[in-house]
Amino acid sequence: MTTAPFRILQIGLGNRGQMWSEIVGARNDVVLSGVVDVDPVVLREFVGSHPNVPTFTDLATALRLTASDAALLVTPPDGHLAQAKMIFGAGLPLLCEKPLAVDLAEAVAIVQLADSAGLPLTVGLNFRYLPVSLKMREIIAEEVLGRPGFGQFVYQRNRNGARPGLNKYPLTMEHPMMLEQSIHHLDLIRFCYGREVERVMCHTWNPSWSMYAHESNVQCLLTMAGGLEVNYLGTWTGGWDVLQFAWRTDCVDGIILQQELFGGLAIARKSATELSAIKLPIARPFYDDTALLLDDFILAVRDGRAIPCSGHDHLQTLAVCFAALESSASGCQVTLAEFSARQGLASKSFPA
Repeated sequence: MTTAPFRILQIGLGNRGQMWSEIVGARNDVVLSGVVDVDPVVLREFVGSHPNVPTFTDLATALRLTASDAALLVTPPDGHLAQAKMIFGAGLPLLCEKPLAVDLAEAVAIVQLADSAGLPLTVGLNFRYLPVSLKMREIIAEEVLGRPGFGQFVYQRNRNGARPGLNKYPLTMEHPMMLEQSIHHLDLIRFCYGREVERVMCHTWNPSWSMYAHESNVQCLLTMAGGLEVNYLGTWTGGWDVLQFAWRTDCVDGIILQQELFGGLAIARKSATELSAIKLPIARPFYDDTALLLDDFILAVRDGRAIPCSGHDHLQTLAVCFAALESSASGCQVTLAEFSARQGLASKSFPA
C-alpha cells in the first residue's frame, strides 16, 4: 500500500525556515502544502524555486485554504503562543522550533493547548539526533567508563549578529545567549547524561564590546541527579572569531571528550596516555539530524508513536534556563523542584 506524502504547512522563511524548506524539498514522502511569511519579497523569491507551493502572508488564510497533516512553526518565539492557538484550533499537530516561548508561562500555555486539543507537539531540538549526541548518550547510559562524576561544557564564539543569513531578532531580545543558544546546550546536557538538573547556580552578563542588547555570556554550575556536577560556559561575544568547543565528562574509570561542535568524540581510560577516537556516522549538521527528528514526528502523528522532543520534555529544559536566570538575578542557588512548584508547572512535566 502506498502512503500519501505527509503534508506540512510551514510558517516562517527566515534562515532556519530556508533550511527546513530545503530538507522537506529533498524528500519524496513529505510535501509543503503551503508556506507563510509576512515578507512578500521573501515569498516571491521562494515561489521562484517552488512554483507549485501556495504562499500566504497570514496564517489564518493559510489554515483556511490548505489541507495539511501538520504545521511547522519557524518564526521568532515571541509570537508562538498566538500562532499555536490558531494551529491547534485548526486541528493540526505542531512541530515548533525552539524555544517554545521566551516567557515560561507562555510555554506552559502552549503545552496546555496541545494537551487540551489532544494533538502532538514537538519542539525542534534536532541536536539530540546528531551522531555524536546519540553516541555520547549511549556510552554514558551503558557506563562504559563507569559512573560519570563531573563535566565541563565550554562553547566560546564571537557571533556576528549582523551577518547576512543570521536571524536578527537575537540582537535586541532579552537573554539571547540563554534562550537562543544555551538552551540547546542545557538540553543536550539533560539528554546525553539521561538525568535531570536538581540545583543551578548561574551568572549571566554582557561584555562591554557586545553588539547584543542583553546578556550574551552564560556560566552555570548544574547539580544533577546522582550527584553529577556540570560546569557550563557559553558566550556569543568571545574575543576571538574562532569557535572553540569542548565537552569533557570525567567518570570513575576514564573520560569522555567531545572536541568539536558536531563530532570529534573520544574516550580515554584512566591509565591511557592518549585519547581513543570514536568512529561516528557521517552526517550533515542541521540537516540530517533535523530529517531524523522529522521522521519521528511523522511517526508520532501517523502511528501514535511517542512524541519526540515533546512539549512537556521541553518545559523541563526551559525550567532550567529560567531557574538559571533567576539565580543570576538573585545571586542565589535555585532548586528546580521548588522553582517548578512556585511557577505552577504541571506534575506531568516535572515528575517527582
